Amino acid sequence: MTRDPARDLWRKFVNPDFVGLLESLHFRRRFVRAEGTKLYDDTGREYTDFLSGFGVHNIGHNHPRLIAALRGALDSNGPSMLNMDTPFEAGLLAERLSALTHPALCRTVFANSGAEAVEIAIKTARAATGRKPIVACSNAYHGLTTGALELLGCEKYRRPFLAESDDSLRIPFGNAAELDAVCTRLPPAAFIVEPIQAEGGIHVPAADYLPEAARICRSHGCLLVIDEIQTGLGRTGRVFASVAEGATESSMEPPGDIVLAAKALSGGIVPVAAAIMTADVWKRAFGGAERCVLASSTFAGGRLAMIAGLETLAILQEGKLAARARQTGDFLFERLRDLARRHEVVKNLRGEGLLAGVELAPPPSLFSVAVPKWAREAIYGQVISAILLRDHAILTQPCSLAPRVFRVEPPLTVSREEIERFVQALDQTLSACPSQGAALLAGLRERLFGGKD
Repeated sequence: MTRDPARDLWRKFVNPDFVGLLESLHFRRRFVRAEGTKLYDDTGREYTDFLSGFGVHNIGHNHPRLIAALRGALDSNGPSMLNMDTPFEAGLLAERLSALTHPALCRTVFANSGAEAVEIAIKTARAATGRKPIVACSNAYHGLTTGALELLGCEKYRRPFLAESDDSLRIPFGNAAELDAVCTRLPPAAFIVEPIQAEGGIHVPAADYLPEAARICRSHGCLLVIDEIQTGLGRTGRVFASVAEGATESSMEPPGDIVLAAKALSGGIVPVAAAIMTADVWKRAFGGAERCVLASSTFAGGRLAMIAGLETLAILQEGKLAARARQTGDFLFERLRDLARRHEVVKNLRGEGLLAGVELAPPPSLFSVAVPKWAREAIYGQVISAILLRDHAILTQPCSLAPRVFRVEPPLTVSREEIERFVQALDQTLSACPSQGAALLAGLRERLFGGKD
């Protein structure tokens, strides 16, 4: 047994290769406590979270209000997951989600994860339209279940699991003309799109892209599915990135036919996801006594999950965390622009609110001969993350599908002081490791000789 029995158990019974990956990336930590923006390991060292569990911890870790609400629910001994009733909490959460998106989005199917919500959207679109093809975007990320994999814009993730031909296709993100062309040619059941591509590299489209996509989809009779699983619930400075200020009025068109929410809706404690859709789409897909149970799931809509969602929304709204994310995000980008001027390796900054991407320069051509493609793309961002964790006690990661884009995604409760400290730490780290070559040498030294924790 090592100092960390959890890693020993993972090696024996869960995923030994993931343990090896974490260790090779210098993520040798056993976190034992989490509060707000802070994490603590088993030595008592304090860390600041600038990853948020890939967008889960918008309200921070273990928010005391959420803990109290869940504890009260457990103490009440109320029924849960009977599946032959209509739980009040599920109806109330569906009502709240409709109010935050658009009055026309008045039917919600609950699920347990973002990928499940994507699966629901696929099923709904095909049942409602009678068509099969689904259009997604290059570099998109919509989850790793089988149906969601069809939409994934990364061949590495898709190849081991899917046949060469499927009923989906991908078009460039942000290109409305391509969407119009493919809708004319097919036509598809739905177009699924993220308001901002998160795992794909924090790509932000033009302001008129989603409204134009909605118009195109309506004209071709296909559904528009907006994946707000990572961008929703305050992350970009709005409660939902696809819903502009004042756009929840019934006199305006809804942002799409289906809006997906998950991750932060859980409050970081009880997983919950939602596919929020119009009554017309629901009726076409699931209307009638025979079909109304076709979107059911044993655990979906469980009482604890619904209470977690309700309390999370209350914390977000009463704390005005979307507005806070917009303000602190402006400060973050101001400080990142200052940093970029000092480091040539920073090629671009992208994002909105507290979802930022720092794009690092590509490796020199010499690397294509000496270093495998996956390593030369990923090593720099991972070495930067490792140094930030080891030397500055800051938890971060690059984007999953764009490893040269370093993500900045703290809880929405992050302070300006914490942002300032993060930028200073990143500044020092880029000075200590200013290039792909320096990162490669650092990685080799770590691999050959080890390093301090």
